[in-house]
Amino acid sequence: MAQMPAVTGVVKDGKVTIVGATITAQNQATKAKAVATTDKNGVFSFFRLPSGKYTFTITFVGYDPKVMVGDVKDGGTFSLSVVLKEGSTTLDKDVIITGTGITRNKNSFTGSTATFSGDQLKMLGTNNVIQSLRTVDPSFILFENNLAGSNPNVLPQIEVRGKTSVPSATLRDQYGQDPNQPLFILDGFETTLQTVVDLDMNRVGSVTILKDAASTALYGARASNGVVVIETIRPKPGQLRFSYSNDVSLEIADLSGYNMMNAAEKLEFERLSGRYIVTNGQPTSQLYMDQLYNDHLAAVKRGVDSYWLNDPVQNGFSNNASIFAEGGDESLIYGVGLNYKNKDGALKGSGRDSWSGNINLTYRKAKLNINNILYVRGYSSVESPYGSFSNFVNANPYYVKESENRYLEDTFTSQYIRLKVANPLYNASLPNYNTGKNLEVQNNLSVNYDFTSDLRLRAGLQMVKGNTTNESFAAPENTQFESTPILQKGKYVNSILSNFSYQANLLLTYGKVFAQKHSVTANARAEITNSENSTKSYTAVGFPEGSTGNPKFAYGYLPNAAPTASLNTYRTASATLSANYAFDSRYLFDFSYRLDGSTAFGKNNQFSPYWSTGIGWNIHQESFAKNKEWLNRLKLFANIGVTGNQNYGTITSVSVYDYNTNTNYNQFGQGVTLSSLGNPDLEPQKTVQISTGLDFSLLGNRLTGYLNAYMKRTDPLVVPVDLPSSTGVFNYPLNAGNLTYKGAEVKIGFSPIYHPENRVVWTLSLTASLYKSKYDGFENKLASLNKQQEINKSLIRYFDGYSPDDIWAAKSLGIDPATGREVFVASDGQYTFDYNTANLQAVGNTTPVAEGVLTSTLVYKGFNLGINLRYRTGGDVFNTALYNKVENITYSGISLNQDKRALYDRWKKPGDIALFKAISQTQVTPMSSRFVQRENTLTGESLNLGYTFNNKNWMRKIGMSSLNINAVTNEIFRISTVKRERGIDYPFARTVSFSLRASF
Repeated sequence: MAQMPAVTGVVKDGKVTIVGATITAQNQATKAKAVATTDKNGVFSFFRLPSGKYTFTITFVGYDPKVMVGDVKDGGTFSLSVVLKEGSTTLDKDVIITGTGITRNKNSFTGSTATFSGDQLKMLGTNNVIQSLRTVDPSFILFENNLAGSNPNVLPQIEVRGKTSVPSATLRDQYGQDPNQPLFILDGFETTLQTVVDLDMNRVGSVTILKDAASTALYGARASNGVVVIETIRPKPGQLRFSYSNDVSLEIADLSGYNMMNAAEKLEFERLSGRYIVTNGQPTSQLYMDQLYNDHLAAVKRGVDSYWLNDPVQNGFSNNASIFAEGGDESLIYGVGLNYKNKDGALKGSGRDSWSGNINLTYRKAKLNINNILYVRGYSSVESPYGSFSNFVNANPYYVKESENRYLEDTFTSQYIRLKVANPLYNASLPNYNTGKNLEVQNNLSVNYDFTSDLRLRAGLQMVKGNTTNESFAAPENTQFESTPILQKGKYVNSILSNFSYQANLLLTYGKVFAQKHSVTANARAEITNSENSTKSYTAVGFPEGSTGNPKFAYGYLPNAAPTASLNTYRTASATLSANYAFDSRYLFDFSYRLDGSTAFGKNNQFSPYWSTGIGWNIHQESFAKNKEWLNRLKLFANIGVTGNQNYGTITSVSVYDYNTNTNYNQFGQGVTLSSLGNPDLEPQKTVQISTGLDFSLLGNRLTGYLNAYMKRTDPLVVPVDLPSSTGVFNYPLNAGNLTYKGAEVKIGFSPIYHPENRVVWTLSLTASLYKSKYDGFENKLASLNKQQEINKSLIRYFDGYSPDDIWAAKSLGIDPATGREVFVASDGQYTFDYNTANLQAVGNTTPVAEGVLTSTLVYKGFNLGINLRYRTGGDVFNTALYNKVENITYSGISLNQDKRALYDRWKKPGDIALFKAISQTQVTPMSSRFVQRENTLTGESLNLGYTFNNKNWMRKIGMSSLNINAVTNEIFRISTVKRERGIDYPFARTVSFSLRASF
């Protein structure tokens, strides 16, 4: 009998040996197979193999399989040395992760999506995923919050391809989301924007943005605003490995937008305005005013010119540290991670600390795969004791800065009315506070079972339990309580929010290729969700001086008020069918159908269908294109579908009652009053989406990009309206009108230098987003809402044919040179000096003509350099600095500092060509087109420089496998055609960050 030779070998991943890898040896002639696995040293052996030619297939979870060929001879022995490469898994460029468990092949999918790796996003900024996404995708719009600035405790406002709801806060309850915010999915389950903002960027594996109906219809009634799918890095098997990341950031307040007067300018402005001329004609009063002016002038003459803006700001230091340990074998893979982020804001005393821990376990055996991820996370937030930044921006510069006195000055106005000028430094020295704390536990369980290689069953269950406590205290000595009764001075507010939710889903997937040309994938999915939120809160008032916020020392509750509590339960149920077909990788077809039920719908319309269908054509797969060396990829697609939006109040379909309070107690017994009237016939918002696009990669992948066009029409809208006053019903949810968006997105990249095999690539790219919007179908249903907007002096209105981004004000021709009065244009086109609310019209639109990013990226060996400049052209802005600090300055407001333009740019005498009225304390100016300006901006959004070390001798000596260092700056400069005040309550900030990531 011939001797049976042995085959041995070792399996590595380029760094360490791999334990538990599977090696399959197949005789090419007889097709007989033998299987071996690597031991603790990564070594495998086949002790008995018949002679012949063999194919060896080496596989291991998390790595790309490798095939090797060997010749086994009688009486001989040979060895294999195998190096496996880490698999791309969720970062696979040919796979689109939808977050539902249903994956799409990018080459056969007919929807519009964009996928980015965690490394790409990390190079653009270390703050959070949201900040980086706005740089890389033109459809992802992050709006500037001019009130909150860079406050780390305020969530950003985000839209993907525009709005699908009326922008009204009255649609939300205390648990509600922004009704125009996209849906966020983290590791297969829905999550909150707050969780995404606090997420450790070092653990982000990939982020996919689903934009149109074909890509989002899997989410049905939650998908109209787009879907952002985030996958964290999954642990990989092998020997125990550690990775450590540390990000250090410095925030510097940007004060360049504040155009305030110095002491001499402010005093001169007061003199010209008549601040020191009394109106009662009393000589003694005028003598007092003359002395007051001389006192202020003396302060200016001796050099008092206080710059108050520096006092509340600081250079905010942030540190984000995370560590992750992973390992295991083919059967059991484990990963344990910890993260702590400490962030100091640009205002003194403000900040946010967040922390998280996770345990990720995966068990595999034959056809069964079980994965469980346990998250424990929390945060603590604190607002600045200095209060609103505007208190310091508006402080008069001829006052000496000190914190001992409650008031900077106690004087009289020109009407000889008592005027007390509050000292913001004194208020900041009091024991005021505003804090929040959160603790949340989340568990994600998923189970996969492969019946065959074509048929898979997946089940998922998520449970989340959280608790948030917010406390705030304003000391009784605070100047805001100057006119408050003694037993109501000081205020303490406490609120506790608790949440519990679960989501469960079941997915059956079938995929097969027939005759090597017909690729079919089908999915059936069912899902249920339940969310319970409760809140308890109370406000205590009346504290003795010296109190530090202990509610025990409060005198009572707010007058005619009591503690409040509420409980909200929100449920959904859905079923989804989807299918994808591709013929010869050329002709593509997608279809999805979903039936959604939700408690957000009217109880008479609790179930609603949603669907999408799409077609595509891979032109580069055609015979006439395959031999074109310059054509690497050219795909044309189009789709249509109906999706929904239920991100509004969750009790709109049922009436809610409250027990009578002690203010209207019924002598016949306890009674109830109607709190809100439900609409059982309320229809869910539905959005018809039509999308088409062209993806291309040309010239050996040197020229890449896409062009997408879309139309979104939401009909009907859900709008809160006030019914006739006789009903006593306000904010009644009603189906009224529709909203249409039409837009396009472009992304083009070209590489003048392209040598990826040598890791030398220079790429220039451009992104652009363009869109328009329009209301219709309102008729006169929203008359009460428009009236309320008028009373509130809001710039927003709801009229057919107009946009939600229109600016509504009086149309002005400017200041009449002869009289100094403003000239308005009436609705009939006539000119008039008289302001009339009936003449209000759309005088501008905040939507830019185009917005996007110009990018230059250079990769040279281990170096990377990126420059990202954001441009925005054509949008209008209502300049509040001009409206509030150049005109509309009251008798008491004259004590505050004002914009320089109030002194230099106002009308003075007949014949002057001026933008603003004559200097005055008394004249009230209505909102008009004079304060609407066309703004074009260029911003240094991101600049990064980094280097990656690999396979260095000194690294191997200390057991390090990789090391990356990176420096990033964000918002380093901003150039604008409009000079306006940016950051009212909190300033904007420029950021410089340094990152280090090391693996062992």
